[in-house]
Amino acid sequence: MSQIEYSIVIPCYSSGEWLEELAERIAAVMVTIGSFELILVNDKSPDEKTWEEIEKLARKYEFIRGIDLLYNVGQFRATLCGLEHAQGMFIITMDDDLQNPPEEIPKLVQAMKENPSMDCIMGKYARKHHSPLRNAGSRFLDKLMNRLYGKPPNITTSSFRIMTSQFVRTLTLYRMASPLLAPIIVSLSKKIANVAVRHEDRKHGTSGYSFFQCLRLTLRSIINSSVIPLRLFSIIGFFSSGIAFILVLYYFSRWLWGGVGVPGYTSLILAISFFCGMILAGIGILGEYIGRILCEITGMPRYVVNQNTESRKTQTL
Repeated sequence: MSQIEYSIVIPCYSSGEWLEELAERIAAVMVTIGSFELILVNDKSPDEKTWEEIEKLARKYEFIRGIDLLYNVGQFRATLCGLEHAQGMFIITMDDDLQNPPEEIPKLVQAMKENPSMDCIMGKYARKHHSPLRNAGSRFLDKLMNRLYGKPPNITTSSFRIMTSQFVRTLTLYRMASPLLAPIIVSLSKKIANVAVRHEDRKHGTSGYSFFQCLRLTLRSIINSSVIPLRLFSIIGFFSSGIAFILVLYYFSRWLWGGVGVPGYTSLILAISFFCGMILAGIGILGEYIGRILCEITGMPRYVVNQNTESRKTQTL
């Protein structure tokens, strides 16, 4: 069998209603580019339609491979599953919601051809069709990666990207229990570039990311790569200790001169409340790090494949 040039990996979650449209648009684009495969990873969607649609499409199109995960693992681990099964010389990742138009794939391919030394080229949206709150969160996360992962400030990360197979193999060597692809990519290589692409309105369904999920994702981005929160609380602790020592000297001197009375009760209660709150917040952040360590050392798999269409095709031969 000849070498596949392009593997397109798409994690799917409750997207069965429009997967056929997505597959047909990808096929129409890729037929003029080169040999390809489309890997659809069902991230244990709560509906039965998504996997049923993937199976139907795999029977209809030879270029489609479907993978059904045993339990929900999230977009990043589902994408990693697809990356580990990809056979192409170049791997393209994109979302399943049609906000990444398949017609923009040639721009990624052309940019990689023009820059063969690059490991990864990501789509950069002139305007993202998300809610203002989510767009603000994306900008904050982008600034965060500049500081924590050394991402060049002129590079914008996105899930619409093309990577070389060699870089993908290196990427999948990271055995983190809760991987975040964009931070790993920018920390692994500086051979990253952007190409301008369109980002369209969501025509079907709703986003799988709520406000609290985005907040948790941001927190995980910080904890997975940095001890800055712990250092910040250490600095606050030393600063608070210094202030407390000064207050001890002040009130001790007042006691010597007989100037301590009941009026200080309010300030005492406020100080106790403040420092107790800081202590609890510090313990909470420390607990997040301990929880992350436990996830890493327990050795739980990042995903488990329940079934795939490839095995079914083999059985029918």
